[in-house]
Amino acid sequence: MANWSDLQHDMLGLIAQHLDKIEDYVAFGAVCKSWRAAASEKNFKGLRLWQQIPCLMLAAKDDFNREFYSLMEKQVVAKVSLRQLKGKKCYESLGWLLTIGQQGEMSLLNPFSGVEIELPNQNTFPEYDLYEMDPDIFVRRMVLSSRPSRESPEDDDFVVMIICGGVGFLAFWRPKDLRWNRIETRNSPYADVIYTNGQFYAIDHMGNVVVCDVFEANPTDQARIIARFSPELWDKKELYLVKSSSTDDEPFLVVTRDNIPNYEDEQGFELDKPIYGTTEFQVFELVSTAGREKEITSRWEEIKNLGSRSIFLGHSSSMCLQNNKLAPGIKPGHIYFTDDAWAAYVEIPEGGGKDMGVYNLEKGVTAPLYDAPLRLSRTCPTIWITPNF
Repeated sequence: MANWSDLQHDMLGLIAQHLDKIEDYVAFGAVCKSWRAAASEKNFKGLRLWQQIPCLMLAAKDDFNREFYSLMEKQVVAKVSLRQLKGKKCYESLGWLLTIGQQGEMSLLNPFSGVEIELPNQNTFPEYDLYEMDPDIFVRRMVLSSRPSRESPEDDDFVVMIICGGVGFLAFWRPKDLRWNRIETRNSPYADVIYTNGQFYAIDHMGNVVVCDVFEANPTDQARIIARFSPELWDKKELYLVKSSSTDDEPFLVVTRDNIPNYEDEQGFELDKPIYGTTEFQVFELVSTAGREKEITSRWEEIKNLGSRSIFLGHSSSMCLQNNKLAPGIKPGHIYFTDDAWAAYVEIPEGGGKDMGVYNLEKGVTAPLYDAPLRLSRTCPTIWITPNF
Protein backbone atom coordinates (compact mmCIF):
# COMPACT_ATOMS: atom_id res chain seq x y z
CA MET A 1 0.00 0.00 0.00
CA ALA A 2 1.37 3.45 -0.96
CA ASN A 3 2.64 5.80 1.73
CA TRP A 4 1.07 9.17 1.00
CA SER A 5 3.67 10.96 3.14
CA ASP A 6 6.35 9.88 0.64
CA LEU A 7 4.90 11.91 -2.23
CA GLN A 8 7.42 14.35 -3.69
CA HIS A 9 7.22 17.92 -2.43
CA ASP A 10 6.66 19.31 -5.94
CA MET A 11 3.75 16.92 -6.47
CA LEU A 12 2.20 17.91 -3.15
CA GLY A 13 2.57 21.56 -4.12
CA LEU A 14 0.65 20.99 -7.36
CA ILE A 15 -2.14 19.24 -5.45
CA ALA A 16 -2.31 22.08 -2.92
CA GLN A 17 -2.65 24.65 -5.70
CA HIS A 18 -5.91 23.04 -6.83
CA LEU A 19 -7.54 23.57 -3.42
CA ASP A 20 -9.36 26.90 -3.31
CA LYS A 21 -11.40 26.50 -0.13
CA ILE A 22 -9.81 27.10 3.22
CA GLU A 23 -11.41 24.09 4.88
CA ASP A 24 -9.87 21.78 2.26
CA TYR A 25 -6.50 23.47 2.61
CA VAL A 26 -6.50 23.14 6.39
CA ALA A 27 -7.39 19.46 6.12
CA PHE A 28 -4.64 18.98 3.53
CA GLY A 29 -1.99 20.51 5.80
CA ALA A 30 -3.11 18.40 8.76
CA VAL A 31 -2.27 15.05 7.13
CA CYS A 32 1.41 14.93 8.11
CA LYS A 33 4.60 17.01 8.32
CA SER A 34 5.43 16.83 4.60
CA TRP A 35 1.88 17.79 3.58
CA ARG A 36 1.90 20.71 6.04
CA ALA A 37 5.15 21.94 4.46
CA ALA A 38 3.39 21.99 1.08
CA ALA A 39 0.40 23.89 2.50
CA SER A 40 2.24 27.18 2.20
CA GLU A 41 0.93 30.65 1.47
CA LYS A 42 2.20 30.64 -2.12
CA ASN A 43 0.35 27.41 -2.91
CA PHE A 44 -3.08 28.49 -1.69
CA LYS A 45 -4.69 30.32 -4.60
CA GLY A 46 -7.68 31.36 -2.50
CA LEU A 47 -5.57 32.93 0.23
CA ARG A 48 -5.55 36.53 -0.98
CA LEU A 49 -9.27 36.99 -0.41
CA TRP A 50 -9.27 35.01 2.83
CA GLN A 51 -6.41 37.11 4.22
CA GLN A 52 -8.47 40.24 3.72
CA ILE A 53 -11.79 39.10 5.16
CA PRO A 54 -11.89 38.14 8.85
CA CYS A 55 -13.82 35.06 9.87
CA LEU A 56 -15.05 34.08 13.32
CA MET A 57 -13.15 31.69 15.55
CA LEU A 58 -16.08 30.40 17.54
CA ALA A 59 -15.88 29.79 21.28
CA ALA A 60 -14.77 26.27 22.14
CA LYS A 61 -17.33 23.49 21.70
CA ASP A 62 -14.99 20.97 23.34
CA ASP A 63 -11.48 20.94 24.80
CA PHE A 64 -9.50 20.51 21.61
CA ASN A 65 -11.28 21.70 18.47
CA ARG A 66 -12.10 25.18 17.22
CA GLU A 67 -14.49 25.98 14.40
CA PHE A 68 -14.06 28.89 12.00
CA TYR A 69 -17.18 30.53 10.57
CA SER A 70 -17.07 32.45 7.28
CA LEU A 71 -19.38 35.41 6.70
CA MET A 72 -18.91 34.89 2.96
CA GLU A 73 -19.83 31.21 2.96
CA LYS A 74 -22.34 31.62 5.84
CA GLN A 75 -21.14 28.40 7.40
CA VAL A 76 -18.31 26.80 9.36
CA VAL A 77 -15.47 26.47 6.84
CA ALA A 78 -12.76 24.87 8.97
CA LYS A 79 -12.41 22.77 12.09
CA VAL A 80 -8.92 22.71 13.57
CA SER A 81 -7.55 20.75 16.52
CA LEU A 82 -6.03 23.36 18.83
CA ARG A 83 -5.10 21.69 22.11
CA GLN A 84 -2.84 24.67 22.83
CA LEU A 85 -5.92 26.85 23.44
CA LYS A 86 -7.53 24.76 26.18
CA GLY A 87 -8.40 27.06 29.08
CA LYS A 88 -6.52 30.02 27.58
CA LYS A 89 -7.47 33.59 26.80
CA CYS A 90 -6.91 34.68 23.18
CA TYR A 91 -6.37 37.96 21.36
CA GLU A 92 -5.83 38.25 17.59
CA SER A 93 -3.78 40.30 15.16
CA LEU A 94 -2.87 39.56 11.52
CA GLY A 95 -4.08 35.99 11.84
CA TRP A 96 -1.95 35.18 14.91
CA LEU A 97 -3.33 34.48 18.37
CA LEU A 98 -1.81 35.75 21.59
CA THR A 99 -2.56 32.96 24.08
CA ILE A 100 -2.47 33.43 27.86
CA GLY A 101 -2.51 30.55 30.34
CA GLN A 102 -3.57 30.33 33.97
CA GLN A 103 0.04 30.68 35.19
CA GLY A 104 0.70 33.75 33.07
CA GLU A 105 2.47 31.84 30.30
CA MET A 106 2.13 33.52 26.92
CA SER A 107 2.74 32.62 23.29
CA LEU A 108 1.89 33.56 19.72
CA LEU A 109 0.10 30.83 17.80
CA ASN A 110 -0.81 30.57 14.14
CA PRO A 111 -3.85 28.28 14.31
CA PHE A 112 -3.61 27.25 10.66
CA SER A 113 0.12 26.56 10.26
CA GLY A 114 0.62 25.35 13.83
CA VAL A 115 3.68 27.58 14.36
CA GLU A 116 3.97 28.71 17.99
CA ILE A 117 6.34 31.33 19.42
CA GLU A 118 6.96 31.36 23.15
CA LEU A 119 6.79 34.79 24.79
CA PRO A 120 8.02 35.87 28.23
CA ASN A 121 5.70 35.15 31.15
CA GLN A 122 3.49 37.89 32.54
CA ASN A 123 5.71 38.03 35.62
CA THR A 124 8.46 39.63 33.51
CA PHE A 125 6.49 42.86 33.13
CA PRO A 126 8.13 45.81 34.90
CA GLU A 127 6.56 46.27 38.36
CA TYR A 128 4.37 43.23 37.73
CA ASP A 129 3.84 42.67 41.47
CA LEU A 130 2.14 46.06 41.73
CA TYR A 131 -0.44 45.20 39.08
CA GLU A 132 -0.81 41.43 39.47
CA MET A 133 -4.23 40.33 38.29
CA ASP A 134 -6.08 37.28 37.11
CA PRO A 135 -4.16 36.13 33.98
CA ASP A 136 -7.47 36.01 32.10
CA ILE A 137 -7.84 39.78 32.29
CA PHE A 138 -4.25 41.05 32.65
CA VAL A 139 -4.00 41.68 28.89
CA ARG A 140 -6.72 43.78 27.21
CA ARG A 141 -5.52 44.22 23.63
CA MET A 142 -2.77 42.98 21.29
CA VAL A 143 -1.45 44.08 17.91
CA LEU A 144 1.45 42.92 15.73
CA SER A 145 3.62 45.20 13.61
CA SER A 146 3.91 42.44 10.97
CA ARG A 147 3.33 38.72 10.54
CA PRO A 148 6.10 36.48 11.92
CA SER A 149 7.62 34.26 9.26
CA ARG A 150 6.80 30.60 9.17
CA GLU A 151 10.38 29.38 8.78
CA SER A 152 12.39 31.33 11.40
CA PRO A 153 10.15 33.68 13.43
CA GLU A 154 12.83 34.10 16.08
CA ASP A 155 14.95 36.01 13.54
CA ASP A 156 12.18 38.42 12.46
CA ASP A 157 11.94 42.08 13.40
CA PHE A 158 8.23 42.10 14.25
CA VAL A 159 6.93 43.63 17.49
CA VAL A 160 4.11 42.53 19.80
CA MET A 161 2.37 45.49 21.47
CA ILE A 162 -0.21 44.98 24.21
CA ILE A 163 -2.37 46.94 26.63
CA CYS A 164 -2.15 45.31 30.03
CA GLY A 165 -2.17 45.60 33.81
CA GLY A 166 -4.58 47.10 36.27
CA VAL A 167 -3.80 50.59 34.95
CA GLY A 168 -3.92 49.69 31.25
CA PHE A 169 -0.36 50.58 30.22
CA LEU A 170 1.45 49.83 26.95
CA ALA A 171 4.12 47.13 26.79
CA PHE A 172 5.96 45.46 23.91
CA TRP A 173 8.17 42.50 23.05
CA ARG A 174 10.64 41.89 20.24
CA PRO A 175 12.25 38.58 19.27
CA LYS A 176 15.20 37.76 21.54
CA ASP A 177 13.87 40.02 24.35
CA LEU A 178 13.90 38.15 27.66
CA ARG A 179 11.16 40.24 29.24
CA TRP A 180 8.37 42.65 28.36
CA ASN A 181 9.25 46.34 27.91
CA ARG A 182 6.99 49.07 29.22
CA ILE A 183 6.32 52.36 27.48
CA GLU A 184 6.47 54.89 30.28
CA THR A 185 4.49 57.80 28.85
CA ARG A 186 0.93 57.34 30.13
CA ASN A 187 -1.78 59.82 31.02
CA SER A 188 -4.67 57.39 31.53
CA PRO A 189 -5.45 53.69 30.93
CA TYR A 190 -5.18 52.87 27.24
CA ALA A 191 -8.28 51.71 25.36
CA ASP A 192 -6.93 50.58 21.98
CA VAL A 193 -3.69 50.34 19.98
CA ILE A 194 -3.04 49.85 16.26
CA TYR A 195 0.00 49.64 13.99
CA THR A 196 0.17 51.63 10.77
CA ASN A 197 2.66 53.65 8.72
CA GLY A 198 5.59 52.05 10.55
CA GLN A 199 4.50 53.14 14.04
CA PHE A 200 2.16 52.19 16.87
CA TYR A 201 -0.74 54.50 17.70
CA ALA A 202 -2.87 54.25 20.84
CA ILE A 203 -5.77 56.07 22.47
CA ASP A 204 -6.29 56.34 26.21
CA HIS A 205 -9.37 56.92 28.35
CA MET A 206 -8.76 60.66 28.47
CA GLY A 207 -8.96 60.83 24.69
CA ASN A 208 -5.21 61.28 24.10
CA VAL A 209 -4.00 59.77 20.83
CA VAL A 210 -0.30 58.91 21.11
CA VAL A 211 2.35 57.56 18.75
CA CYS A 212 5.39 55.48 19.68
CA ASP A 213 8.15 54.04 17.52
CA VAL A 214 9.56 51.03 19.36
CA PHE A 215 12.12 50.42 16.65
CA GLU A 216 14.20 53.27 18.08
CA ALA A 217 17.32 52.49 20.13
CA ASN A 218 15.64 53.71 23.34
CA PRO A 219 11.92 53.32 22.73
CA THR A 220 10.48 53.18 26.26
CA ASP A 221 9.94 56.94 26.51
CA GLN A 222 9.04 57.69 22.90
CA ALA A 223 5.26 57.90 23.18
CA ARG A 224 4.00 61.39 22.45
CA ILE A 225 0.55 62.93 22.14
CA ILE A 226 -0.44 63.84 18.58
CA ALA A 227 -4.19 64.51 18.98
CA ARG A 228 -6.94 64.70 21.60
CA PHE A 229 -10.45 63.31 21.47
CA SER A 230 -12.92 65.20 23.67
CA PRO A 231 -14.24 63.14 26.65
CA GLU A 232 -17.64 64.76 26.02
CA LEU A 233 -17.94 62.63 22.87
CA TRP A 234 -17.49 59.27 24.57
CA ASP A 235 -18.60 59.56 28.19
CA LYS A 236 -19.32 56.07 29.59
CA LYS A 237 -18.45 54.39 26.28
CA GLU A 238 -15.67 52.15 25.00
CA LEU A 239 -13.10 53.58 22.57
CA TYR A 240 -11.48 52.12 19.46
CA LEU A 241 -8.80 53.60 17.22
CA VAL A 242 -9.06 52.69 13.53
CA LYS A 243 -7.04 53.65 10.46
CA SER A 244 -9.45 54.92 7.83
CA SER A 245 -7.67 53.12 4.98
CA SER A 246 -4.31 51.69 3.99
CA THR A 247 -3.03 54.97 2.53
CA ASP A 248 -0.70 57.11 4.62
CA ASP A 249 -2.57 60.39 4.17
CA GLU A 250 -5.97 59.13 5.33
CA PRO A 251 -7.09 60.34 8.78
CA PHE A 252 -7.74 58.29 11.89
CA LEU A 253 -11.17 57.20 12.98
CA VAL A 254 -12.28 56.93 16.59
CA VAL A 255 -15.22 54.61 17.20
CA THR A 256 -17.28 54.75 20.40
CA ARG A 257 -19.39 51.84 21.68
CA ASP A 258 -21.92 52.00 24.50
CA ASN A 259 -21.25 48.58 26.03
CA ILE A 260 -20.07 49.69 29.47
CA PRO A 261 -21.59 47.22 32.00
CA ASN A 262 -24.34 48.28 34.40
CA TYR A 263 -24.17 46.86 37.93
CA GLU A 264 -27.47 48.31 39.18
CA ASP A 265 -31.11 47.88 38.22
CA GLU A 266 -33.51 50.73 37.45
CA GLN A 267 -34.20 51.22 41.18
CA GLY A 268 -30.49 51.49 41.98
CA PHE A 269 -30.16 48.09 43.66
CA GLU A 270 -26.98 46.10 43.07
CA LEU A 271 -27.32 43.20 40.62
CA ASP A 272 -25.98 39.67 41.07
CA LYS A 273 -24.34 39.94 37.67
CA PRO A 274 -23.77 42.94 35.38
CA ILE A 275 -25.98 43.82 32.45
CA TYR A 276 -24.44 45.00 29.19
CA GLY A 277 -25.08 45.05 25.47
CA THR A 278 -24.24 47.35 22.58
CA THR A 279 -27.04 49.55 21.26
CA GLU A 280 -25.11 52.27 19.45
CA PHE A 281 -21.82 53.09 17.74
CA GLN A 282 -20.53 56.50 16.74
CA VAL A 283 -17.64 57.17 14.38
CA PHE A 284 -15.50 60.32 14.39
CA GLU A 285 -12.82 61.44 11.95
CA LEU A 286 -9.81 63.54 12.87
CA VAL A 287 -10.02 66.71 10.77
CA SER A 288 -7.22 68.85 12.19
CA THR A 289 -4.91 69.21 15.17
CA ALA A 290 -2.74 72.09 16.32
CA GLY A 291 -0.52 73.21 19.18
CA ARG A 292 2.29 71.66 21.18
CA GLU A 293 1.94 68.30 22.92
CA LYS A 294 0.64 69.65 26.23
CA GLU A 295 -1.61 72.20 24.52
CA ILE A 296 -2.90 70.23 21.57
CA THR A 297 -6.37 71.01 20.27
CA SER A 298 -8.03 68.68 17.79
CA ARG A 299 -11.18 68.93 15.72
CA TRP A 300 -13.26 65.81 15.09
CA GLU A 301 -16.28 65.38 12.87
CA GLU A 302 -18.89 62.66 13.33
CA ILE A 303 -19.36 60.37 10.35
CA LYS A 304 -22.92 59.23 9.77
CA ASN A 305 -22.13 57.05 6.75
CA LEU A 306 -19.03 54.89 6.25
CA GLY A 307 -19.57 54.75 2.51
CA SER A 308 -17.62 51.83 1.04
CA ARG A 309 -15.88 51.03 4.34
CA SER A 310 -16.64 48.32 6.89
CA ILE A 311 -15.18 48.14 10.41
CA PHE A 312 -14.38 45.04 12.49
CA LEU A 313 -14.07 45.37 16.29
CA GLY A 314 -13.67 43.05 19.27
CA HIS A 315 -10.88 41.11 21.02
CA SER A 316 -8.90 41.50 17.79
CA SER A 317 -6.90 44.36 16.34
CA SER A 318 -9.35 46.91 14.95
CA MET A 319 -9.75 46.86 11.16
CA CYS A 320 -11.29 49.04 8.47
CA LEU A 321 -11.78 47.48 5.02
CA GLN A 322 -12.52 49.26 1.76
CA ASN A 323 -15.19 48.14 -0.71
CA ASN A 324 -12.62 46.85 -3.22
CA LYS A 325 -11.45 44.36 -0.59
CA LEU A 326 -14.89 43.19 0.40
CA ALA A 327 -16.59 40.02 -0.71
CA PRO A 328 -20.19 38.83 -0.97
CA GLY A 329 -21.69 38.71 2.49
CA ILE A 330 -19.70 41.70 3.81
CA LYS A 331 -21.76 44.87 3.90
CA PRO A 332 -20.16 48.28 3.32
CA GLY A 333 -21.21 50.94 5.81
CA HIS A 334 -21.52 48.45 8.67
CA ILE A 335 -19.64 47.73 11.88
CA TYR A 336 -19.03 44.06 12.64
CA PHE A 337 -18.46 43.49 16.35
CA THR A 338 -17.83 40.69 18.82
CA ASP A 339 -18.13 40.66 22.62
CA ASP A 340 -15.07 42.21 24.29
CA ALA A 341 -16.66 43.50 27.55
CA TRP A 342 -14.32 41.37 29.69
CA ALA A 343 -15.00 43.41 32.83
CA ALA A 344 -18.59 42.17 32.67
CA TYR A 345 -18.50 38.65 31.28
CA VAL A 346 -15.84 37.33 33.66
CA GLU A 347 -18.45 37.86 36.41
CA ILE A 348 -21.18 35.97 34.54
CA PRO A 349 -21.18 32.16 35.05
CA GLU A 350 -21.88 31.37 31.39
CA GLY A 351 -19.35 33.95 30.20
CA GLY A 352 -19.30 36.34 27.24
CA GLY A 353 -20.18 36.07 23.60
CA LYS A 354 -23.74 37.38 23.55
CA ASP A 355 -22.85 40.96 22.58
CA MET A 356 -22.17 40.40 18.88
CA GLY A 357 -23.75 41.72 15.73
CA VAL A 358 -23.63 43.82 12.57
CA TYR A 359 -24.44 47.50 13.10
CA ASN A 360 -25.77 49.65 10.25
CA LEU A 361 -24.22 53.02 11.07
CA GLU A 362 -26.54 55.06 8.86
CA LYS A 363 -29.78 53.49 10.14
CA GLY A 364 -28.63 52.78 13.70
CA VAL A 365 -29.89 49.19 13.74
CA THR A 366 -28.18 45.90 14.63
CA ALA A 367 -28.60 42.49 13.00
CA PRO A 368 -27.18 39.11 14.13
CA LEU A 369 -23.74 38.08 12.89
CA TYR A 370 -24.95 34.62 11.94
CA ASP A 371 -28.03 32.44 12.22
CA ALA A 372 -26.96 29.94 14.91
CA PRO A 373 -27.00 29.67 18.70
CA LEU A 374 -24.35 31.84 20.35
CA ARG A 375 -21.47 30.13 22.12
CA LEU A 376 -20.46 31.65 25.44
CA SER A 377 -17.17 31.46 27.31
CA ARG A 378 -15.60 33.22 30.29
CA THR A 379 -12.12 32.55 28.92
CA CYS A 380 -12.22 32.99 25.16
CA PRO A 381 -15.49 34.09 23.53
CA THR A 382 -15.85 34.18 19.75
CA ILE A 383 -13.28 36.48 18.11
CA TRP A 384 -12.29 37.71 14.64
CA ILE A 385 -9.34 36.12 12.91
CA THR A 386 -7.86 36.75 9.46
CA PRO A 387 -6.53 33.38 8.24
CA ASN A 388 -2.94 33.12 7.03
CA PHE A 389 -0.44 30.34 6.71
